[in-house]
Amino acid sequence: MTEELRLDPEPTRTGARNLSAAGARLAEARAGAGAEIAAATAVQPWGRDEFGQSFERSYRTIEHQMLRAWEQLAVHLQDLGDAAAAAVRDSLATDQAASVRIEHSSRNLE
Repeated sequence: MTEELRLDPEPTRTGARNLSAAGARLAEARAGAGAEIAAATAVQPWGRDEFGQSFERSYRTIEHQMLRAWEQLAVHLQDLGDAAAAAVRDSLATDQAASVRIEHSSRNLE
């Protein structure tokens, strides 16, 4: 059984733009709220006593991981949107090139 893959370019382009835009918004949020979190915790508001130091060691690792993951997710969403847009462009270009080849081949048979 042969399955057919159909591409509806406009909704796909819209989805690609939406993914890229979501990544950009996430990056903006990381630059804003994420930077505020990092700045607020840099002064160790939990204190510098023994308990504060213990909390600091555990918290700082998790904070760095979360902030880095936030940045990476933003980049990946933007990249995914760009890749989807490129896939649409490439698929349409391939279809157009194949159409031209078929048209030339059929003319040569006449």
